[in-house]
Amino acid sequence: MKLKIMTYNIAACHDFSFGKGKPIIHAPEKVAETIKKADPAVCGLNEVDYGLPRTGKIKMAKHLGDLIGYESAFAPAVTWVPGTYGNGFLSKYPIKEVEIFPIPDPTDKSEPVYYETRVILHAVVDFDGHPADIYVTHFGLAKTERESAVKTLCGIIPEAKHPVILMGDFNLPPEDHLLDPIREILVDTYDFYTGDKTTSCTFPSRPELDYPACKIDYIFVSRDIKTESVEIVESPVSDHKPYVANIILP
Repeated sequence: MKLKIMTYNIAACHDFSFGKGKPIIHAPEKVAETIKKADPAVCGLNEVDYGLPRTGKIKMAKHLGDLIGYESAFAPAVTWVPGTYGNGFLSKYPIKEVEIFPIPDPTDKSEPVYYETRVILHAVVDFDGHPADIYVTHFGLAKTERESAVKTLCGIIPEAKHPVILMGDFNLPPEDHLLDPIREILVDTYDFYTGDKTTSCTFPSRPELDYPACKIDYIFVSRDIKTESVEIVESPVSDHKPYVANIILP
């Protein structure tokens, strides 16, 4: 079964079209339109607000799903009263099961970076009789956070009962060896990208944002899934570009 799979760090639906240092506008309709235009079967979401005043107190994953007619799920990672913040998931197909796995906070927080509690959203989706285990996550900025995330993922993914799709913002470049344990159990769809890998960055979405360009968004699949092609979508709405993989599910 052929499917288009997408991962998208939506930056809480803030519109970065106007460049760095400009007023940030809350634009869920633009994010929804970006997803709708790509037309994925499923879409993993990072940096999702739920009930936070800064984004109108909307339940962001549900709101985006309602705008484009997808089912939705949400996994809170951080509570910022009166709302929460974490990972989301959208699906054209029935979501049969949702589970949240916490990623343990590291005991060593000595790196000079921002620390944030992270989680893994696990959803079982029925693709017309072809079930799949889908995992959505967002790695931290600190090495110790990322090590904890990799260890957690490599502990739960072997327990999956169906073909596996893992996606999200990993905050790691492709050459980082911290990804090696994941690559031992899953295939990186980026291996099948046929474009110029020197310009295949997923962050930032536009040069005016003035951040170091890097490829940090990923879709990994189990070895029984075939990757046909990969696309990095040019979109200025979020500070990340959507990453798409066209796959064949057994």
